[in-house]
Amino acid sequence: MKFRIGIDVGGTFTDFLVTNEDGQSHIFKSLTTPRDPAQGVFEGLAVAAKGYGLDLAGFLANTTTIVHGTTITTNATLTGRGARTGFITTRGFRDILNMRRGLRANQYESKSSPPPALVPRSRIAVVSERVDLNGNVLVPLNEDEVWEVARSFKAGAVEAVAISFLWSFVNPAHERRAAEIVSEVMPNAYISISSEVLPEIRVYERHSTTVLNAYIGPPLARYLDSLEKALASAGFGGILLIMQSNGGVMSPQMASRFAVNTLLSGPAAGPIAGIHYGKIHGYDNIITCDLGGTSFDVSLVRNSTPVVTTESEVGGYHVAVPMLDIHTVGAGGGSIARVDAGGILRVGPHSAGADPGPACYGNGGDQPTTTDADLLLGYLDPDYFHGGRIKLDTEAAHRVVKERVADPLGLDVTAAADAIYRLANAHQAAAIGVVSVRRGLDPREFALVVAGGAGPIHAAPIAEELGITTILVPRESSVFCAAGMLLSDLKHDYVRSYPVEFDKIDMVRVDNLYLEMKRQAMTTLKAEGIAEGAISLGYAVDLRYVGQFNEVEVQGLHGGRIDREALGKMLDGFHRRHDELFGYSMPGAPVELINLRLTARGVTKKPRFEEMKAGQADSAAALKGRRPAYFGNGFLTVDVFEGLKLLPGHRISGPAIIEQPTTTIVVTPAFNVVCDRYGNYLLHAKGEPASDVAAEPARKETTQ
Repeated sequence: MKFRIGIDVGGTFTDFLVTNEDGQSHIFKSLTTPRDPAQGVFEGLAVAAKGYGLDLAGFLANTTTIVHGTTITTNATLTGRGARTGFITTRGFRDILNMRRGLRANQYESKSSPPPALVPRSRIAVVSERVDLNGNVLVPLNEDEVWEVARSFKAGAVEAVAISFLWSFVNPAHERRAAEIVSEVMPNAYISISSEVLPEIRVYERHSTTVLNAYIGPPLARYLDSLEKALASAGFGGILLIMQSNGGVMSPQMASRFAVNTLLSGPAAGPIAGIHYGKIHGYDNIITCDLGGTSFDVSLVRNSTPVVTTESEVGGYHVAVPMLDIHTVGAGGGSIARVDAGGILRVGPHSAGADPGPACYGNGGDQPTTTDADLLLGYLDPDYFHGGRIKLDTEAAHRVVKERVADPLGLDVTAAADAIYRLANAHQAAAIGVVSVRRGLDPREFALVVAGGAGPIHAAPIAEELGITTILVPRESSVFCAAGMLLSDLKHDYVRSYPVEFDKIDMVRVDNLYLEMKRQAMTTLKAEGIAEGAISLGYAVDLRYVGQFNEVEVQGLHGGRIDREALGKMLDGFHRRHDELFGYSMPGAPVELINLRLTARGVTKKPRFEEMKAGQADSAAALKGRRPAYFGNGFLTVDVFEGLKLLPGHRISGPAIIEQPTTTIVVTPAFNVVCDRYGNYLLHAKGEPASDVAAEPARKETTQ
């Protein structure tokens, strides 16, 4: 039997989804080990091996592919524990990086400061060189200055060097020569040059992305090198792939070189999984939300296409590479509840994490969390958390909620727990509003695809607040992102800037730039083991009205050649897209081209999820008991069902609780549930029609 494994390292748990060639899948989890994430990975692999009756060596020897999402780069950015980095730029422009855009992130807070500089001014060096906007050399590179800078960086124990010159995306010769010199002086240094990382117009964004790539590159490279060696010594001889922020995967070698592409490595798999599960029921417009132990990640998918942005920030640092637009708030199961100095209840953003974790974990945690509140409200079974592997301490949860929340607010413990639960739900609903309402979209027109171990506990009240009537909870909900990783293709994004008025586009130059990107893409994907027939290329352009600052990406080019017909289609598409995004368009107004983009995709073999045999409408065989749970203004004794015994066609009327070993679904009185043909749970608001999901024909794309 051969296996494929998706691994998502989260803030609290490390998730594993293991599939085999028969379409069967199994879920495994281990606690994340923040000091050494690889330890938690191998502990989980050992648990998975045991689940299949194998030792670790035998299990890995039969594993063909591991797709891994990592938080190494995100954590390094947020905690300030990246590499000691030096930066080389054009003389006369030393302070562009740390001046940023000169705008305060919170413009109404006079005390608001930008995040600490990744590279202090003392390690920003300037050298004489200058290229104009057409790539002509105005001032030759002063190589003696580069040698001197490299020697000073070596003496200063610099680990990584970022190089970004003005207009280098048009002519990268100076950057490349500077990198050669630095490499000779510092052969072990991690070198990042902007003409490779982001050959795109806008100097601050290019500087910031290139420096961030250098800052987080060494810790990621060390981790991946160590992981590859450990897997090989344990018997793994298959393919290891790393999840990217753009929704694709790449080889460890490419990940080490372009570390900035992994900043949302884990959460980026969520929308990919959401598209797969949504298509089972014909839902092309979905909102995915992943509620884990630390954070709540939410993204919007429209017409089966996730939103991509090149204007992201991580920890306050600007990143201009294409990334799935995922909004994250600190409102997870481990989010700490407290009463502030003004007597106001707060939940999050700080989390108890995996160590010590919520108080109910019994690992020494002394702060009340959302999970503690869930336990006190009856949503969690203290003896069945993670299938009984973890026994929850109800007394500890009661004690910390009473001492830290109930007593300061003058409430009883149940009311305090309900307040924590409701406030966490409000934060999560607001996050969904950011990706929908703020974009002029009505969340009621979207299905909510819910993931994460804690997501299904909170989904129904969130949906009620937003007026969403359809909720889809995948059977693999607790390892949702791990599932998305197995559904992802290899994917690389390329960009070349060509600012020009639309009616003055040089067709030959455009063709040459696309050909350059195509050659680079084909070389990269073939080096990653992708056959030419499995490679697909997508072309796009960034356009804007003359006088605007921000451009709009327009998809739809094929073959990388622009003729008059293609130009007309691009222009029409730009006006339509501008109207969708901003509520207006100006046909007839002058337009300019800014960037040419190419997305190269190497199609991978997808896991085939097995359809289940239909059951009867009566779900009594899955009933495991009854217990009190808090709904509305008091406790109700509700039916508790064993989720893994529910079969396609089984229907449940809320209120009820459905338990799986790694997640719990709280069905409020406003919803009914039906189990679909893959064992997923479809919640419909009462009064809304529910289709016969057990009888729906499978779509081809969901089974390959």
